[in-house]
This record gives sequence, structure tokens and C-alpha cells, in this order.
Amino acid sequence: MTFTESMLSDLCNLALEDGFAESLNTTLSQFDSGTNSIIVNLMRNSVFAIGATLLTLFMLMELVAMVNRSDSTETGIGSLKLPSNIMIKFAVFAFLFCHIPAILNGIESTAASIGNSMVTNAKYSFGVGVSASQITALAEGIDDLSFFSKIFTYIVVFVCWLFVSIVKGIVSLTTVFRIFELWILLLFAPIPLATLASPDFRQTAINYLKTFTAVCLQGSAIIACFLIYNALMSTFVRAYDSSIDVSEFINSFLLQNILYAAALAVSVFSSGKIVKQVMNAV
Repeated sequence: MTFTESMLSDLCNLALEDGFAESLNTTLSQFDSGTNSIIVNLMRNSVFAIGATLLTLFMLMELVAMVNRSDSTETGIGSLKLPSNIMIKFAVFAFLFCHIPAILNGIESTAASIGNSMVTNAKYSFGVGVSASQITALAEGIDDLSFFSKIFTYIVVFVCWLFVSIVKGIVSLTTVFRIFELWILLLFAPIPLATLASPDFRQTAINYLKTFTAVCLQGSAIIACFLIYNALMSTFVRAYDSSIDVSEFINSFLLQNILYAAALAVSVFSSGKIVKQVMNAV
């Protein structure tokens, strides 16, 4: 494949690297089990103690509040109401707190299943309808142009290829940042989730769960961006043959490609913010 064919192929097939694409519809453990194990161990060995301390403090505060609200004149079975409520609450919160990785993994799995369904049902493909044989025909058509037309077309193709490569870099960086964000959220999970035991600070834990869910769903949102890009590109791409003016075909195709590639970059870059707004996450 010549350099011209390589550039045209990249223009017609804006795709993520294999590892980046796989991260959109898999859990953290499925994407990189080794790194995920390190993060979970760090959370359990360092951050978990801080969260447990906060949980104990909030439970003591709740105990004091329950004692102040209780009726000291109650006797018999009624007198068991206060300790039973305290024991039930402590058991529930302790169970949830000790199973934080499993709970968050459940959220990841649900979000990953949504992404997998989108990929399966839409027959997910990055190609926009220009086959390898057509790319070869385009390259040969460019080579058959007059000298100055050929040079101008080469420059236009190179500039557009460079732009699409930058778009691909932005999309890849956004995808990688999402993975880092999920691991950071997982690492510090015990601290915000400890506030579940406090009626006054419980909103912190709720906002954390909303944010974590939103970042998990961002993978599906990025897949949706590519599906929309693919659908838009497929609506105007037509087969090239030698009877068509190659310069006109290239200019028309590249203009649309630049427009939609720019829209793709902006939408992927903003996907996290969009999903967080949908989830009403801070």
C-alpha cells in the first residue's frame, strides 16, 4: 500500500486502536485485570481504613441522634426498638461498605452490557463505505492527474489526513482518560460511600454513585458518537469509478469528512459532561 492509499484508508476508516475500542464496552477488570487488582488492593489497604473511620463516626452520630429521638418511657418490646434499629443499620451499612468493589463492578457490568448491545445490534463498524479496491482506484486516479493538479490534491489529502489523525488522537485521549477516571473513582470510593450512614451527608455518596455510573455509561455514549458518525458518512459516500472526476470526488468527500470528524471529536470530548448532565451528577 502506497502512502497515498494509506492516507485515504485512514480518511475512510476513522477507528480507535484495538485496546482503546475494547475499553468502551468492558469492565475495568476485563480491560486490564492486573492494573485493576492493584487499584483494588490499594483501596483496601489504604483508603478503606479512612472510610471505615468515617463510617464509624457517622454511625456514632446517628446513634446519638436516635437516642435523642427515642422515648425513654418505652418498656418491654418497645424498649428493644432502639438497639434493633441501630444493629440493623450498622449491619446494612457495614455489609455495603465491605462489598464496595463488587457493587461498583455491578454498575460497570450493567454499563458494559449496554455498550455490547449497541455494538451487536448496530453491527458496529468504523468503515464509511469506501472499500480497499476503491481506495486503490482513487490513488490511481490522483496519479493520473496533471502535475499541478496532482500536487494540489496531494496537499489537500495530506492536510485532511493530518486533521483526522488529530481527531483520532483526541478521541483516543478521551477514551484513555475515562479509564483513568474510573480507576481514580474506584480507589477513593470508601471515603464518599462512608457518608451513606449519615442523613446529613448522604447526598455525597449519592452524587458519587451518580458520577461513577455516568463515567461508566460514557463508554456507551462514545460508541453512540461513532455510530452516528458512521451513519452520517454512509449517507453521502458513493462508489468511485474512473468515469468520475477524481478531484471533484475527493473534494466532496474530504469536505464532508472534515465536518463530521470535527463533530465527532467535539461530541466524544463532551460525552462525559453530557452523560453527567443526564445523570444529574455533580
